[in-house]
Amino acid sequence: MRCGARRIYIISKHSYIEFASANISNGRSPYIDKKGAMIVAENKKNQLRDETIDFAIAVSDVCDHIQGCSVYVNQLLRCSSSIGANVHEARYAQSRADFISKLEIALKESSETDYWLELLYRKQKMSNECYTALKNQCGTIRRKLIASVTTAKA
Repeated sequence: MRCGARRIYIISKHSYIEFASANISNGRSPYIDKKGAMIVAENKKNQLRDETIDFAIAVSDVCDHIQGCSVYVNQLLRCSSSIGANVHEARYAQSRADFISKLEIALKESSETDYWLELLYRKQKMSNECYTALKNQCGTIRRKLIASVTTAKA
């Protein structure tokens, strides 16, 4: 359903994911300035970090309802929360190389998260709507990380 400039995806009757879409089609990240430092603008302050936290919470809410497959669920929880942890660490990087490294680790974790989501979906442990919403949000975060890494390296 659409609600203004935000999209809301229902995961279950008790939880939902809400996130705004960002225009990164030009390959520039809305979160990184030309010098490679994270932008701390009033309206974008911690936006990527907040999105990764919201994503980790949504994944956690879904995993709470999955029966069995505890090894897969544990892996999904670990890598989905690691995305935000690395984005947070990047904010306090000691150097530009460290900053880029943390974002690249977050990017790898988002790819791993996508894998575990697909695996649990194929095992029929989550609904199509839930899988699609989480996969889309993970993809959005991944695209923002790609743009951020590209900008930081430039």
